[in-house]
Amino acid sequence: PLLWLGGGARHAGAAVQRLVDMGWAVVSSVQGRGILAEQHPMSLGAFNVQKPVEALYASVDAMLVVGSRLRSNETLNYKLQLPANRYRIDANSLADQRAYSSDYFVQADADLALHALADRLQARMHIDPNWARDVGQARLAAEALVDASLGPYVALKDSLNRVVAQTGRGVWWVRDITLSNSMWGNRSLWLNHPRAGVHALGGGIGQGLAMGIGASLAAQAHQLGRKTVALVGDGGFMLNPGELACAQQEKAQIVVLVMNDQRYGVIQNIQDAMYGGRRCYVDL
Repeated sequence: PLLWLGGGARHAGAAVQRLVDMGWAVVSSVQGRGILAEQHPMSLGAFNVQKPVEALYASVDAMLVVGSRLRSNETLNYKLQLPANRYRIDANSLADQRAYSSDYFVQADADLALHALADRLQARMHIDPNWARDVGQARLAAEALVDASLGPYVALKDSLNRVVAQTGRGVWWVRDITLSNSMWGNRSLWLNHPRAGVHALGGGIGQGLAMGIGASLAAQAHQLGRKTVALVGDGGFMLNPGELACAQQEKAQIVVLVMNDQRYGVIQNIQDAMYGGRRCYVDL
């Protein structure tokens, strides 16, 4: 059994943990990260589209999708091969049969429905003894696949994860729309809190620095005990450099990682893909 968790399940961590304790595994969309700590042995994290995880889906008897729209960018434009038996819980009735068909749909609050399901399944689950092993192997293979595409950036990613592991508390991980976020920021840094991942859902660049400052000030005001780290591209960063004055004035405790490829990398890729490599105004 496998849970696919989206942002609509962020408040359902305790209910998710009950099912995990029964032997369920968890995979998430970017919005569902950290509901189950991503270092948990039954977590596939947000490695939801990599080939090793897609292969694992073929062995899944039942996937329960909770609070996720199964968007195109989370499913390889709806070509991702999900398990044959799919069930869905969502507060929005319009989610029924959206993007992928489901065998059964329940319109309900994620937390209430998952607790009710856990009540029904208590002491009734019969889990393949190799399931945890298979989940762990798929996760490691998916991570290795992503790492292999990162070149020297893997050292940066690994050093951040070491810091996260050493603190034991994790970070508030804020990302702008930048190539580094698309390649690894959305999945490769371990998150252990459903609100730990902050990013621009609408896809616009330039918001990362401001969001990072806001997250940092909220963490300081409420004494949340986590460092705020913002991952931004140089193109997005240059849209709002004036926010640095705000960070200084408010004494925001924030680390900003500026990924400098000297261009609007995302826009360059779009121009190469859609306009035959005719580039305009992308080199900084």
